[in-house]
Amino acid sequence: MSLSKDLVGKEFPSFYYEVSREKIKEFLRALNETKEVYWDKEKAKEAGFSDTPAPPTFSTAILFHGNPNFFSDIASIGVDIKRLLHMKEEYTYHKPIYPGMTVHCQSQVIDVKTGKMDMLTTKGTMHDHDGNLCMEMEMAIVIRPE
Repeated sequence: MSLSKDLVGKEFPSFYYEVSREKIKEFLRALNETKEVYWDKEKAKEAGFSDTPAPPTFSTAILFHGNPNFFSDIASIGVDIKRLLHMKEEYTYHKPIYPGMTVHCQSQVIDVKTGKMDMLTTKGTMHDHDGNLCMEMEMAIVIRPE
């Protein structure tokens, strides 16, 4: 199966992700992030947060690892996941993501380019339990030729 422009507008099943303090810390350690605002609740409050926020790119971990069906969802539309390359990610932040939150995530295909290498672009949103928009993300993946 190959990608086509007909996929634009295709919505993937939404999912919920419970943001845990330990997963955020694990992510911070992987980044070697040392800013106190992410580790110390009092420092975070001094900076205007209500708790230690998730770092800006934590949402990528939610998208790839928090969604149990991510790879099967994109495979179902013709993406050979063995040839997938993550090309770019763009974020628009509306509200911090904190430990203990459960976020509702939804994404859809917004562009497809075909050629020597196909490219698929998706746009995703994350909302908190009250339905408030926390973040918008655009992700592009490239599928290497065989």
